Amino acid sequence: MAKARVSVTVDRVLLRRCDRVARGASRSQVFEKALERWLRDSQKQRLEHEVERYYSSMRRDERAEDSAWAGLASRTLGETWK
Repeated sequence: MAKARVSVTVDRVLLRRCDRVARGASRSQVFEKALERWLRDSQKQRLEHEVERYYSSMRRDERAEDSAWAGLASRTLGETWK
């Protein structure tokens, strides 16, 4: 993977804490891992928000149909895993 050099300003106490916990990992590795986690968490949060918005916009009859399908799927899965 191609790397890009960046410069960041970080609180000294936070940096010292990271250095203590890094266990041999370089600061670059620590920051890269933190950025990956932040991106993954941001994407998950966005998806959860979209799902919540979708379900809250459903009409009553749509919610009833969705509930019926969910019940059927749950029962079918239960029978499959016996």
